[in-house]
Amino acid sequence: MKTLIHFVDGQRTEFDDEAEVKMTPLGVEVRERDGEETVRVLFPWARIDKVEQRGREVAAIYSY
Repeated sequence: MKTLIHFVDGQRTEFDDEAEVKMTPLGVEVRERDGEETVRVLFPWARIDKVEQRGREVAAIYSY
């Protein structure tokens, strides 16, 4: 599933199917593998305007 995060300042970032994306009480957590290492990034809800997720079987838009 592809995830697109729109921020309140107008910027946006996109993550492909390989990234693990979770909605947590603190924000959107994204984990990506880089070889043997895992990179974890947390985007706080206060910076997020909306989150779009699209895949073969589902499409959702979350606005905050």
